[in-house]
Amino acid sequence: MIRVNKIAKEGYNLLNNSKKDFEAIFNIMFMHENNTLAEKNDGSRIYKTTYKEAKEIILDKAYSINMKYPDLKDEYIGISYDSSLEWIIIFWAILASGNKPYLINHRHPKNLTNNILDTLNSRCLIGVNMGYSKPLINYYDLDLKNKDDYKFNFANEIALSTSATTLKEKIIFFNGYELSTQILNSRSILKENKQIKKHYHDELKQLVFLPLYHIFGLVAVYLWFSFFGRCFVFLNNYSADTILNTIRLHNVTHVFAVPLFWSKIEAEINNNLKQQDEKTQKKFEKGIKLSIAIQKVFPHLGLKIAKKLLHEVDDKLFGKSVKFAISGGGYIKDETLRLINALGYPLHDGYGMSEVGITSVELSKNITDRMKNSIGKPFKSVEYKLENNELLIKGKSISHKFLINKQEYILNEDEYFKTNDIVHKDAKGRYYVEGRFDDLFISSNGENVSPDTIEKEINLKNVLAYVVTKLDDDLVLIVGISPYLTENKVIELKKNIEEELDKIDSSLRPNKYYFTYDPLMSKEAIKVSRQYVKRNLDNNEIHLLKYDDIVIKSNEFENNKLLQKIIEIFEKELGKKVNPDDNIFYDLSATSLDYFSILSKVNEEFEVNLSYELILPTPVLVAKKIEEIKY
Repeated sequence: MIRVNKIAKEGYNLLNNSKKDFEAIFNIMFMHENNTLAEKNDGSRIYKTTYKEAKEIILDKAYSINMKYPDLKDEYIGISYDSSLEWIIIFWAILASGNKPYLINHRHPKNLTNNILDTLNSRCLIGVNMGYSKPLINYYDLDLKNKDDYKFNFANEIALSTSATTLKEKIIFFNGYELSTQILNSRSILKENKQIKKHYHDELKQLVFLPLYHIFGLVAVYLWFSFFGRCFVFLNNYSADTILNTIRLHNVTHVFAVPLFWSKIEAEINNNLKQQDEKTQKKFEKGIKLSIAIQKVFPHLGLKIAKKLLHEVDDKLFGKSVKFAISGGGYIKDETLRLINALGYPLHDGYGMSEVGITSVELSKNITDRMKNSIGKPFKSVEYKLENNELLIKGKSISHKFLINKQEYILNEDEYFKTNDIVHKDAKGRYYVEGRFDDLFISSNGENVSPDTIEKEINLKNVLAYVVTKLDDDLVLIVGISPYLTENKVIELKKNIEEELDKIDSSLRPNKYYFTYDPLMSKEAIKVSRQYVKRNLDNNEIHLLKYDDIVIKSNEFENNKLLQKIIEIFEKELGKKVNPDDNIFYDLSATSLDYFSILSKVNEEFEVNLSYELILPTPVLVAKKIEEIKY
């Protein structure tokens, strides 16, 4: 395979001398015809698709759109597919047909997506039936063979949505020039950190864990690496075995994911370690410290030594192939960065937003810098400015237009976009995110404090979620709990909360704590949003309880056959006795990957589609959710 440097140099020259539109990106990207674009497996055999094969399918689909639906011109067409080779094909086929793809966020509620499709005046979707309101063009019905002399007129704009944190109707628009500029940012990455170019057995493979409809997945996972003609490995599902086996089976070299993924990997390692004797635990921590010490002196050699030192953990985790990793989309804990980097998997923190794209990544080769939780320095296409500690961004690669609840906002290259993120810059020019401005409160000593800094100090067990926020001018801790906690679990939880709060400085400590049976985050979100909590408190959709108000309920599922079957699945996957209200993480010492496996088996057994982002840590909660869906 031709190495990245040669392909990158050729591609950059071609893109710089082009119109920097989507047609130019497509032609450069797919000129590496013999390279493998995508890999997938059926458990025993790996299936490969080359760039040449994919290009032929794309042009066939685009030709079919033009011939079968001649009235579709310069319109938004939704992509009704999860991340897959088919998603990539539809993305380019829509552009090549002269239409503009809308990257549907499948975490959004369907009514929100339907509203966005209406706002875009979209008349149809392409893909498979996911229950949206617009007419569907079936992927497989686009079956005409492209004529070699047919002239395609590429569109030059795409639309995507933000995450489901606030549930606002928010649409972001990017053109080919803006995304070309983001692609060209990768030049500085390749120069600054050679580790990102590392291959394993002469191949570089990116795991497609992030959704391609998200800006992080679209730019950092797909556009950066497809521009170099590299390979994407797709998952069959998100179960524990599938994720780890796929990485090892395909020799994946690059893993980009959200902090939740990395924190659960850390939790899995720590949970397994707790089951070992004290001697083994001390040996492991000694190995971690030694690995970090070696990497500080010999950055690249240290990565190899680290994997040999800690091979027993690595062999059960990703194996030897992973060369580079990025975390983005939220705050990642220092302890997580320390552990993953010490294991010999260089994990870098990055920054981006739907409105501005991916704007920086900590690229240091030094493990000390990677563990500081820096988001790095801005790429050449953008400029960072701090104004009263708020990060402002302007540049050539950010979105030129976005709609918020149908109101249009135009942004030019010379205007700064206000991120609302609290950020500081160190003497070396690196930036650090500390929280959000709309979450700030004034502490008892008169200082502005972000609740994020307090939440980082709290570690609660047997809870569904928790958030530190302001309530009637008081700083409070709100804890989401299951209505089926036993009396002993509730007593343990009260003790756990008070012990954790006692560790916090008195000027920062929440004055009160409350419980709630109501969700603290939307079903579609991947993290708690204080805006969501505040809105639902104001609308009386979150009801707060003091400790003495908690009612211990009898187990209404005691003789329920549905629950018994779910318990059987838990027990089979975990190999231990499980009670109805046992928390998979805290009571059963399981990992997020075990959780993915259990949900996968539950989905198969009951023919449902429980999202892997749902927080259903006990058999009772799984049973309740299935009852809501099916019965």
